[in-house]
Amino acid sequence: MITWMQRHKKYLVITIWISTIAFVGAGFVGWGAYDLNKDRAASVAKVGNQTISVQEFQTAYANFYSFYNNMLGGKLTQEQADQMGIDKMVMSNLINQTLLLNYANDMGIIATENDIKEVLKNNANFQEDGAFNKNIYYAALKSRRMTPSDYENGLKKDIIINKLQSFLKLSASETEINLFASAFFMEDKLAISPVTLDASDIVIKENDIKAFWEKNKANYLTKKSFNLELIKFPLSTNPIDEKALEAFFEQEKYNYKHDDGKLMSFEEAKDKALIDLRFKNDKKAALETYLAFRDGKIPATDTKVIYEDDTTLPVDKIQVAAKNEVLKPVPVNDGYVIIKVKEIQLPEPMSYEMAKKIAYNDLLTQTKATALDNKAQARLSTFNGSTVGFVSRDTVKSIAGLTEAKSAEFLSFVFDNTVKKGYKIVDDKAILYEVLEQKLLNEEKAKQYVSMISENVAQVKQTELNQNLIKKLASQYKVEQFYKGK
Repeated sequence: MITWMQRHKKYLVITIWISTIAFVGAGFVGWGAYDLNKDRAASVAKVGNQTISVQEFQTAYANFYSFYNNMLGGKLTQEQADQMGIDKMVMSNLINQTLLLNYANDMGIIATENDIKEVLKNNANFQEDGAFNKNIYYAALKSRRMTPSDYENGLKKDIIINKLQSFLKLSASETEINLFASAFFMEDKLAISPVTLDASDIVIKENDIKAFWEKNKANYLTKKSFNLELIKFPLSTNPIDEKALEAFFEQEKYNYKHDDGKLMSFEEAKDKALIDLRFKNDKKAALETYLAFRDGKIPATDTKVIYEDDTTLPVDKIQVAAKNEVLKPVPVNDGYVIIKVKEIQLPEPMSYEMAKKIAYNDLLTQTKATALDNKAQARLSTFNGSTVGFVSRDTVKSIAGLTEAKSAEFLSFVFDNTVKKGYKIVDDKAILYEVLEQKLLNEEKAKQYVSMISENVAQVKQTELNQNLIKKLASQYKVEQFYKGK
């Protein structure tokens, strides 16, 4: 997944809004090296006459980190984030945003107080029963360690950029719509023939596996592991007064919401609030136990070895801890846990016996892919397939025994290529195809999807305009970057 995101990050970045509008779930982390000149200590860059503050960088970084972390099911580590270059993505986007702000400023575009109030009023995160609630607003910002001033400054920038983009918005012409419709809805009459492997096509011997392992040793490493000493601190079971629980809920009620964003009633949130209150009440005792454990006054009650992909303990905190470091109490499902990182075992090359099964599977996959490719290539010039009739990009049916999803993948490949004859490997088979006939424009579909086509045309034009504008502005406004990166 990480590799896929690295390859496609320039497209993913487009989907992440880097301003302070988005509420983030990731905490702030280490930011690398800075140029700490006293005139620049609070900034990571200067673009034209505007600076990018450290806080803006941290907030944007947290947004990006949270986005990718959600994609990985909450398993993104700081090491992986560094490998992906999230900090560089953030810096690039902030610089581009600030280039646009300089341009907007020169054009006289501003954000008024009424503009900001209108955005706040319509933000569902700050509403109760469909109306803006300033108490929810202040509580939400406070919980994220953000002042109203900082948040509203971020809004101001977003509003200015949105106004600029509305001025630069391009629409689709009728000719462009027809061209895109032809590309989207052209129809090909296909003849196809599936090719599969026989058992005799694949022969893997012991020497082949060993040679493959020798060549790819660097890919077969043990997992990073941690020897831990633990003290488990279960939540107390002392009775909690109903009034105390109600008072706690009243103070924290904005944290208890249904999936649709509506606040829960006390009765609906009662069980969760009870657990949260126990965590709050037990925190002091857990910290006292932590201090005693850290200072060697009490022994660990348990030991455990975990690996870097463990999900039962906070690996993100353990990963960055030093040897013999004791972590502050960490909330888990049934209480707190205090962790001492006793030993850190770095990844090591596996022996052949350890890696043999994994290496065999990798070699088998590679050998099958090569054999299937060779077999398809050999049959391509002479194959005589069966016709499937006219198909288009949006055809929904099974082709050559593939699922509808895999068939759609195959058709997308056919329409993205210009060759009359070709093949596409899908899972364990190759689908040979030949384009027998072609229809360029399906006017009925073009009319049906004219709105979607217009949006796509406008988006392509807008993307091209934005890219060229950024290049032009980068030569017009001086960019000084103080953040040195990881």
